[in-house]
Amino acid sequence: MNHFASIDIGSNTIRLLVMQVNGQGEFHEVDSERAITRLGEGIHSEKKLLPHRIDLALDTLRGFQERCRKYGDVPMKLVATSAVREATNKDEFVNRAKDELGLMIDVIPWEEEARLTLAGVFWKLPEEDRPMVTFDIGGGSTEFIYSRGRRVEAVAGTSLGVVRLTERFLTQHPVAETEYQPLRAFLADELADVSRKLGSPKPEVLVGTAGTVTTLAAIRDDIYPYDPERIHGMHLPLSDVERLNDDLKAKSIEERRQIRTLEEGREDLIIAGTAILLETMRAFGCETLTVSEYSLREGVLIDAFRDRAGAG
Repeated sequence: MNHFASIDIGSNTIRLLVMQVNGQGEFHEVDSERAITRLGEGIHSEKKLLPHRIDLALDTLRGFQERCRKYGDVPMKLVATSAVREATNKDEFVNRAKDELGLMIDVIPWEEEARLTLAGVFWKLPEEDRPMVTFDIGGGSTEFIYSRGRRVEAVAGTSLGVVRLTERFLTQHPVAETEYQPLRAFLADELADVSRKLGSPKPEVLVGTAGTVTTLAAIRDDIYPYDPERIHGMHLPLSDVERLNDDLKAKSIEERRQIRTLEEGREDLIIAGTAILLETMRAFGCETLTVSEYSLREGVLIDAFRDRAGAG
């Protein structure tokens, strides 16, 4: 049996995945971990990665390395996305990871991020040859993919990330409507442009992935401890998302921390994330969202190691 690992270095969260491959070349998850590091904090205003966030990210990667060692000498594929991609000091971060940890980080363009995200989504999602839009809400960006099944028709990358939008629009919790309404209007304009870039599709299926989407699914059904198998493939009606949004906006930071299904470190970011989700559903005229637990890290691992797994 072979083991392979991938690490997705996002603007808000770093995610580790370890999978095992059997004799038939089938991938099975054996371990996973994630840590909120907010590597993209300040990227909107500072245009660079902050020193204390770089240190925290490297400490997290060191811990993930140790976790992988119990599976032997595991080949690893690391990718970095929006925050590192945009930072003026990205080379400092990449070089420190190489020099201090021996890790090679691939800073991927958003088009590649979109392709790999779709590959991960379809790992365990029934494939349908229907028009669909898949979107991945990140800390610094959100990618949108219009496809028919696995066939990509168009992609659009944006700077609509939960860390970036929170820093720009939201300073009060409970959320003041004087702050929320400008955020909503901004998103509506941006997403209208996204729709045009994708060819103004009328998707029959809307798939959302990443932390905001899976967290809302867990909150709605009080899934605790977190169970990815229950989350994956769940459907969220627009009315449920609106209700969750109203409830979360009305709470203080401390009140949100009392929600056991809300991951620590996401209590301020969940508002911007939910706003992106709501406005995306409205922009594409979709009353229901399909939740995907799987996305970039699964796509990265399967794409990087499929040939080696078959050879092994």
